[in-house]
Amino acid sequence: MKVSKLLAAVLLATICTGIFLNYGNAQQEDTLSVAQRDEINTMIRQYILNNPEIIPEAVEVLRARQNANALMQSQDLLYNDGYSHVAGNEEGDITIVEFYDYNCGYCKQVPDVLARLMDEDKNLRVIFKELPILAESSQFASVAAMASMKQGKFMDFHSALMKNKRALDEDLVLRIARDAGVDEDKLVKDMADPEIEANIMRTKYLVQNIGISGTPGFVIGDQIIPGYVPYEKLKEIIDKQRETRQM
Repeated sequence: MKVSKLLAAVLLATICTGIFLNYGNAQQEDTLSVAQRDEINTMIRQYILNNPEIIPEAVEVLRARQNANALMQSQDLLYNDGYSHVAGNEEGDITIVEFYDYNCGYCKQVPDVLARLMDEDKNLRVIFKELPILAESSQFASVAAMASMKQGKFMDFHSALMKNKRALDEDLVLRIARDAGVDEDKLVKDMADPEIEANIMRTKYLVQNIGISGTPGFVIGDQIIPGYVPYEKLKEIIDKQRETRQM
């Protein structure tokens, strides 16, 4: 008996969305003969060859599903880790999670964008996550920034580090901290807390799990966004996330 084109299309869609059927179990062997399975495989192959444009689309669908699964598994680390600084409306309906490195030139363009968004949107929450991956001085700066939270000076210090145009080293980081109103002696003492390093390692584990490999990077709702994103694009993403939630 000929296998219908409809069945072939269903199987094609199944394969392209990353759900692989196990033809080895006994029930399926009873349902489809070897010849029928071979015919299905041939039809699928021919359909893909005749319509190669579906492959990128299918890959995007698969990637979106993988991203959604990774985000679902990472909710606590993303939104409730207990150590990342939170700005804007802590009860906001939309959250932007930003990953950054203080030696990243593109990251230095983000603060003005986020400040404008938070100023215009009073229902927006922003979570700042240290991702020091570019240099040893990045690690030192991130530890210092996290330690400054104990003085309630994170945003002042973070902003000053992002405005800095010079290559960072330990002396410069501490000088920037002093200029931002941070008590240097207390900062150095607080930086010795091993939990800060452990928290940074948790963030590095998080980005590996959700697929962010560089800075800046963002998570907004169900979207994982690598690289710098201008104001207009971020606002568009936020608006679409709200529209989706209201449907």
